[in-house]
Amino acid sequence: MPFKDILLHLETYPDPTTDGAADQALTFCAALGGQVTAVAARATIALKSNRLANLMLNLGEMARSEEGRSQAAADHLLDRFEAAAVAAGVYGGRISPHAEMFEVPDLIARLARTRDVCVIPYARDPGPQQGMAETLIFSSGRPVIIFPAKEGAAPKTEIGTAIIAWDGGRSAAAALAAALPALLAAKKVVVLTILNEKPSATPAVADDVVRHLALHGITAEVQTFDSAGAKIGSVLEHVVDRTAADLLVMGAFGHSRAREFVLGGATRSMIEAPPTAVLLAH
Repeated sequence: MPFKDILLHLETYPDPTTDGAADQALTFCAALGGQVTAVAARATIALKSNRLANLMLNLGEMARSEEGRSQAAADHLLDRFEAAAVAAGVYGGRISPHAEMFEVPDLIARLARTRDVCVIPYARDPGPQQGMAETLIFSSGRPVIIFPAKEGAAPKTEIGTAIIAWDGGRSAAAALAAALPALLAAKKVVVLTILNEKPSATPAVADDVVRHLALHGITAEVQTFDSAGAKIGSVLEHVVDRTAADLLVMGAFGHSRAREFVLGGATRSMIEAPPTAVLLAH
């Protein structure tokens, strides 16, 4: 059964999602199956009342100008999305709520809670989207796919190879369950265990995943890779490049410490520089 209800996040401010990134992400969403709803929030900028500063700097006028920029980007992106999604037969609607700039990630997370999966396109500079991705992964309760658009790349109209990064942990199990619709759509599924990285990641730990997937009609093969002391993010990137994978499935790990949310090494690597589309679940 494919994903039935997909949410596609389109950024409007300060750096709107590029047309190319939005187009490639929509094509990937169509490969996942189901209907796609796009959300593009119209950012509002709240200013503290300060008459002197406003008179000197025209802060109010500047804020309205930036809000207008966000609204124009929302209209542009959603109009292009609607036309393309209708043509592809996957149009599920468009949402364009108003929200204060710093409240947008929490708003998108709430919308994602009633969707099967949320897709976040990354363009050339993924920096503005990293905070959004982190909030959705750990606050929505739903899986998130980070989709890195590549300029000039051919659209991904199908999922060729999907890799499951499996260490036997709870987060990996959550990702495995969340990814089943995508794995059913993939032509090839690989269960990857990286040795000498975690004590739980042994050569035999993936065997039961293969059994479980078989009951869902998914044939999977097992691959192991010795980290040899390398950082987990670089190992995953190497395997993705070697296999030309279209999707990487992995658990997301993070915890709070001294008022700061600290991400696990692999999670941080994938949020900052995903080598392919990455489905993360927590």
